[in-house]
Amino acid sequence: MRSKTVTLICAAALSMVWASADVSAAPVSGEVTEFRAASGLVEQCIRITDFPGAHYTKHDRKTEKDYCELDFAKIAVCPKLWSTSPGTILYEIDGTDYAGFEREHCADGHHAKAAALHHPANFKVSVNASDTSATYAPSSWVYYHLSRYFRTGIHVPVAVYRSTDAQEHNRRVTKPALAIVANRHGLGMLRAGWHFLDAVETGRQAGSGANAVLTDNGRQIFGVMLDSKGDRYKAEFNGTRESGWGSGQNNDFQQTAPFLALRDSRPVAEAAELSIREARKNPRMAKSLAADTPVEQIAFWMKDVLEITLLDYILGQQDRIGNIDFTWRWFWIEDGTLQTRSAHDKAIPADIAALNPLRLRQSAINDNDAGVRAGYADFAAKTHMLEGLRHYNPGLYQQLGRLAADFEARGPAWTWLTASAGLSSKEAATIARRTGEAFALLQADCKSGALKLDLEPTQLLMAPGVAAGEADVSCDIAS
Repeated sequence: MRSKTVTLICAAALSMVWASADVSAAPVSGEVTEFRAASGLVEQCIRITDFPGAHYTKHDRKTEKDYCELDFAKIAVCPKLWSTSPGTILYEIDGTDYAGFEREHCADGHHAKAAALHHPANFKVSVNASDTSATYAPSSWVYYHLSRYFRTGIHVPVAVYRSTDAQEHNRRVTKPALAIVANRHGLGMLRAGWHFLDAVETGRQAGSGANAVLTDNGRQIFGVMLDSKGDRYKAEFNGTRESGWGSGQNNDFQQTAPFLALRDSRPVAEAAELSIREARKNPRMAKSLAADTPVEQIAFWMKDVLEITLLDYILGQQDRIGNIDFTWRWFWIEDGTLQTRSAHDKAIPADIAALNPLRLRQSAINDNDAGVRAGYADFAAKTHMLEGLRHYNPGLYQQLGRLAADFEARGPAWTWLTASAGLSSKEAATIARRTGEAFALLQADCKSGALKLDLEPTQLLMAPGVAAGEADVSCDIAS
């Protein structure tokens, strides 16, 4: 295994060229770690170049590094056997009998049940056949980097590029997956996805679908490595979903308490409090949303909604509703600054008890692989999620305005989309257009006085139960 920084050039979306004689091609640029497969092929993990103006934490950097130290030849790999899209689950195990572990445990179910193992990451590729679900690997790494530019409070998983020997992956993962799911009921789209991947890896599938998976002259497949953590929200945040897939459930999402509060012109604290009662008028919602839900939770959820809908609008996400998760965290103010930490149980840690922390849920969007690609339905735009808002976070608004200006000027952020993230000029142009449209919508409402840049959930922690005054924030973008 060896690491270096290298820029790899892509003439068009996912059209691969060699960076050097012994380096497999990639549609992205960044810091490359190389692995020599048993076949002699040079596999790559790439920590994609930073998005201009983004902020990355120490945890982000460590996670990227950890992912790019995972040698598939020295780790157990199992097929994903649930949901609708294929994927590869990585396991670090005691010992080196990877083949034995895979034979014995890969068919266990949701995850292998063997003791003394660690699940560090998943590996997913792009699958978009007519009978499969929709997944597009570049979407996941664009979500990761763009979320760090917007400095989101929601969790968006770290994502890196990875390539691997197609024949070896077919032998160890795809063929076993086909055998396991062959007679399992209710997995039609997943089974179709594994059949598609098998056809690609064995050379029986050609065309644009195969080109979105293959690299190194067809000898390797490539995709994204990431890990998803969190529990799934029920109706309280994902919405009731009673109106069915597509526009229906996206409209149901807009009847959750935080979304209702965002469209209520009363001050944030008052709007948040009243939204709980309004949302609970739906019997299905009342089962998930407690009447005593803290106003502070609604306020943080309001900001979460703004971040999720903005990212989804810009990147054209097709499959968000029902895929929003959460983790419990402690929130408190210390020296005038918001602090958070994991809250695995309800007992307040002794070292922060005097600071009166609140145990709240932090939202996470882990399933970000149905965006960016042309042809996906942009439900945030289609169901008008950025329209009619009465509250917005000023920092998020400012970052959006700067990004729209950069894209219009074809600045560094625009260059990153094609030169670093590996997107086609058409994909980049679509993202730039949507960014401009999103900012135009919000700025028009701001200048009309309908939209207030007053959503700062931290204020409610500083003064619980006190409605914050309207912030004196300009609708223009600071330089």
